[in-house]
Amino acid sequence: MVILVTGSKGFVGSATAAYLLEQGHDVVSYDIMEKHDIRDYKQLLGVVIETQPDRILHLAAIARFSEADKDPMLAHETNVLGTKNVAQVAKDYKIPVVYSSTGSVYMPIKQEPPITEEFIACGNSVYGCTKYLGELYIKQANVPYIILRYAHLYGKEKRHHGLIGGFLERIERGLAPTLYGGKQSNDFTYIKDIVRANYLALTAPWDKWNEVYNIGTGEELTAKEAGKIVCEIAGYQGEIEEKEQRTVDPGRFVYDCKKAETKLGFKAEYDFAAGLKDMFL
Repeated sequence: MVILVTGSKGFVGSATAAYLLEQGHDVVSYDIMEKHDIRDYKQLLGVVIETQPDRILHLAAIARFSEADKDPMLAHETNVLGTKNVAQVAKDYKIPVVYSSTGSVYMPIKQEPPITEEFIACGNSVYGCTKYLGELYIKQANVPYIILRYAHLYGKEKRHHGLIGGFLERIERGLAPTLYGGKQSNDFTYIKDIVRANYLALTAPWDKWNEVYNIGTGEELTAKEAGKIVCEIAGYQGEIEEKEQRTVDPGRFVYDCKKAETKLGFKAEYDFAAGLKDMFL
């Protein structure tokens, strides 16, 4: 199978492309680092005509809150209009699409978690809103689609971001790690599980398509619990500096992943501690 992967050089894209090659599939790399831009429809169309992919895995995005907040127009052009281009070329050439979305589309969470795919989606951030609008374009393309809403991702190539990165950065500098709040929870999902979910979606039988799936672990950890695990695995035994919770963090975030398990055969193999240990290998 020939699979066009947008964002193929990114955190998720590079890991997924490598796995697809290991499984015997042909990967067409499409990434801004190679001067391939999903905002350029003619360029995207040319690559599709030349390579004739059987599937598109659409990962390319402005994928960090800070980058989206800094340049909302770029986020809109990439995450919304770029996804519109992907949807259009998929429609014109009848190519099924797997679209990577995010749990941020569920914000603000107004129902009691665990979060199912039936929870209201819209987004309350530049990033979340643009990714949700991308979902709408994919759904309207009139081709088979699977939308994967990832929980909070972590892995070796992303170790300097988020709670994990914040803790490790201060520990490595000989400082006490800083915990913002502590009671708020999250569903931390390891990159190797995300890669496997992408693969299962791309190779799923047709009766599993035209669906949205939550991709996470179903393991709910408070920030305080997660921070302690990071400290244990990093070998840090000192104090943890506690500060007020940031307003951007939801009170609770944890997925119900039964749909993905039942229909895609996906179940996370790594809990948070196991994923961190694998990171440090």
